[in-house]
Parts: sequence; structure tokens; C-alpha cells
Amino acid sequence: MKDRDTIEQRARFDIIRYANCWEDADVLLPALAVREGGDYLSIASAGDNTLSLLHAKPSMVLAVDISATQLACLELRKAAFQSLAYEEVLQFIGVNPSTTRDRTYRLVRGRLSPLSRQFWDANPGIIAKGMIHCGKFERYFRLFRKMVLPMIHGRKVVCDLMQNKSEAQRHAFYRETWNNRRWRALFRIFFSRKIMGYLGRDPEFFTYVEGDVASRLLERAEYALTALATDQNPYLEFILTGNFGKTLPFYLREENFEKIRDHLDRLILFHGNLLEALRAHASLRFDGFNLSDIFEYMNYAEYVSELQKVIDASKPGTRVVYWNMLADRKNPLALKNRLATLEDLAADLFKQDKAFFYKALVIERVL
Repeated sequence: MKDRDTIEQRARFDIIRYANCWEDADVLLPALAVREGGDYLSIASAGDNTLSLLHAKPSMVLAVDISATQLACLELRKAAFQSLAYEEVLQFIGVNPSTTRDRTYRLVRGRLSPLSRQFWDANPGIIAKGMIHCGKFERYFRLFRKMVLPMIHGRKVVCDLMQNKSEAQRHAFYRETWNNRRWRALFRIFFSRKIMGYLGRDPEFFTYVEGDVASRLLERAEYALTALATDQNPYLEFILTGNFGKTLPFYLREENFEKIRDHLDRLILFHGNLLEALRAHASLRFDGFNLSDIFEYMNYAEYVSELQKVIDASKPGTRVVYWNMLADRKNPLALKNRLATLEDLAADLFKQDKAFFYKALVIERVL
């Protein structure tokens, strides 16, 4: 049946799946080569990276999501940036402590659309806890941190992991201290396809995934704990400590705050899927696409078909950026005359990717 072919029909999108965007904007921005005055389409997710695009002064960023709830997350962030000082934003969304988030919400709610206002009015508990802590994926990591991690390592070892070290020291620490049998065994269980599907993502997100999910993620986790600086990784810090602290994702860094806030009027929200957004803006030709990992939720033929529509809505030289987490989606032969894959750039940027769940970054350039 046709309805069964769409992820919108196969998975729930009335909950906050991701309260944070688990893709590294420090990688995304150079991958897209975002430029002043350009027009961009971005999968909204929680809104972090879509807001980050505004830093470069584009003419327009079209934020697209099939989930009205995820768009509500972006819209609340936008309202906070518009209404609050930098430190107040950190307190309101949950980075820093606050006992007045309910009062702050009343200050910003007037900037929300009726649909987003209805969602947040109905969920005062999320506001009170801090919105960055209340997604399904974040609750999954909380379970890992509180239930699984203590069976592997004590708090001191976790703190030691997060200290500044040279790459040689990180490799030695991982080899001699961190990588014990309990780590490998419990990681494989907790981050298995079945457990991650039900507690973290959604079973339907694994429809087109083949192979051993946990082994791939364990390999990527080792890379993050050895090749990358563990004391400069906001995603690792959130997973292991429950919050951002010493390090922040791009959109929350103080030096980026004013540039993002000054260009919020260039942000347009669209509720629907990618093809619906392209049809609704058929006269536009975009300079870049941030497509997250949406192609993982499609079979290969659907992926090629949607990528074709993206090309049709692009200018020559447009960059199309997306991630592969578990399913292979890149460089389709059917489109080889219309796309050039920037493999060297993607490989170099992927080595720096602090959101270490993905197995590949794909950068395509429209010919």
C-alpha cells in the first residue's frame, strides 16, 4: 500500500524525538559552504543547525519537517533568541539552572504560532525541566548514563575520560582503562537495533538498515574517544554528564548569538515532507540543502527519486549535504551526470565530526 511507503505513516511524529540536533554544525557549515545572500533548505529537527545557518547571513532558510512537534522546538528556540538575553536563553532551554522557566515562557509565548503555542501550553513539564532534556533520544541517553554506564565505570573514570589529553594519551586511556569487557558487552546490548529502535529512535527507522548496528556504533564511539578531543565535544559531554557545560554546540556559543538573532526574520518554517516543501516553493532555486539523514528512511529507489527533485530545485554548484548513519545512501549511478560527489572534502570534514553516530558524511555538488 502506498501509505505504508512513507515514514510519516509508519512512525509517530507527535512527540519530541530529538530535543537537540545530533549533527555537528561545525561540520555542516563548511560542507554546505553557506554564503551571505544564499537560499537554503534545512531539515528542522530540533532547530539547532537550522539556526546555525543564519550565522552566515543567508537571504532565506526554509526549515522543513514532517513533525509539527519538531517545528515547535525550533519555533520556541527562535522565540527565545528574539526575546531573551544570551544567558537567559541558556537558562530557559536547560543548559544552565533556572527556577523561573514557566515565567520566562509566558514572556516568549506570544511570538509562537497558534499550533506551537498549543503544544507548549499543554506541556509545562517540558518547559520546567528545560526543553533540551525532554526528547525521546535524550531520555535514551539518560537511561544509558544512569543505568548502564555505572555498571561499566565509576564517576572518576568518566571524569578522567573528559579531561584534556593528547591523542596518544586518549588512545592509551581507551586501551588500558575504558575498553573493558563490560563496556563492549553492555554497549552492544544497549545500542543494538532492537533496544535503540524502541527506546531511542523508532523501529521503522531501521527498515532499510542491514548488518550489525551495535558493532558499527561501537567502532564510531572508539573513534570519538580516541581520535577526537574528549574535552571539546559537546555531544559526548551531554551523553556522559547529562548536559552541555564546558563545550556548546555552534548555535549556543556566545560569539554566534547576535549574528543568529539578527537574521531570524529570514527563517521560514514549513510543516510537511521534502517533496511537499519543494512543490510549495517551486519557483525557488536553492543554494544548498541540509538533509540530515532523511534518506535512511526510504528505499533506494525513493532516495534516488527524491534526490532528483532536489537537483531540479537547485542552482548549478548547489551543495546537497546529508549523513549516513546505518544505511548506505550516496553517489547514485542514475544521477552521475547531474551530481559530483565531493569525496575528499567530505572525508576531511567527517574526521572532525563530533556527533560521532554517523558512518559517513555525503556532500554532492549539482553540475
